[in-house]
Amino acid sequence: MRLQRLNWNQRNYEALNDFLAGVKPGELAVFDWDNTCICGDIGDALFRYQALNLEFKFTPEQLQVIIPDQVLGIDHININGQLWPLPKIKRQIVNAYEKIFGHDLIEIRDSAALRDFSVGLLALNRGLEETPGIGCEFAYLWTIHFLAGFSPAEVCRLAKEVIDRELQSAIEDHVMGDSLETLSFHWTNGIRPFAEMVDLARVLKKIDCRVVVSSASNPLLIETMMQRIGFSADQVIGMASAIENNILQGTLTPGLAFNYGPGKVENMKKLLGRDPDFAAGDSNGDYEMVTAFPGTRLKLLVRRKQPGKMAGLYDQALAGDPRYLLQDVDPASGRFSAAASPAAVRVDSKK
Repeated sequence: MRLQRLNWNQRNYEALNDFLAGVKPGELAVFDWDNTCICGDIGDALFRYQALNLEFKFTPEQLQVIIPDQVLGIDHININGQLWPLPKIKRQIVNAYEKIFGHDLIEIRDSAALRDFSVGLLALNRGLEETPGIGCEFAYLWTIHFLAGFSPAEVCRLAKEVIDRELQSAIEDHVMGDSLETLSFHWTNGIRPFAEMVDLARVLKKIDCRVVVSSASNPLLIETMMQRIGFSADQVIGMASAIENNILQGTLTPGLAFNYGPGKVENMKKLLGRDPDFAAGDSNGDYEMVTAFPGTRLKLLVRRKQPGKMAGLYDQALAGDPRYLLQDVDPASGRFSAAASPAAVRVDSKK
């Protein structure tokens, strides 16, 4: 079976079809999800929806515990290029939440307190990701607290609402400030599935290849979105919350490693039983997944503006290394770009 042409660049289209011609039943393909199979991040979109619409189960007292005063000895975080004392940001968020907790959203929709809470929490999460010494290794796991208290069915209901909104939204940049215009949060609306990745998974399944998604998002979100866009996979490995009495807890499922970077490799070795023959990813969190397994014959990289550790792999793809493919995205449409990745373009691997 061959792929639909769609917007693959020519090298990738030919190399992937050559690879598919040699796939044997039972071989394994592993895909990252956010910004690899879709343009955008479903975990970010859900968290943003929760913050803007007050969809949380925690009390102000529980929030006081959830937000740390310091992380690994670091008590200042980088928000929009400026260092802020973490205890100060925490006070703003908790104080604002105390004012709105227990109120109907309609009553407080236009209130300064809701703005201060929403912007503060979103800016804090982004700041934790971008602060040296803290980063995604802490922030991604920290956000597991924000689904605590929900049932799996409630999470899927929220995910469906968010996914449908994002699929129907224009791809647009937004900014929102708190009531004093001291903190602000920037984001882009409009998640889009990459039709090429949906088709690739379909073909892999047709030729009896196992398809697995490995992500730093909660599997419930990804499984819900896969149903909405027709993506076929046998298994999703992600940041699965522990569940007690049908309620998500603020911890990972016992025995599951933090599914980011080296944790992705650890979980794959434990759960999959063999090296992936194909791997697709886009970010620092996928680097080990793409490079750690000797048996991986083909690695597909979806290009990012800030490639981080992936930069050296971009260079290998651009130099013609047959193990690596580089696929560009048109950010305005949220789709793959059919234009060839220019061999003359190189990225600074030190960034």
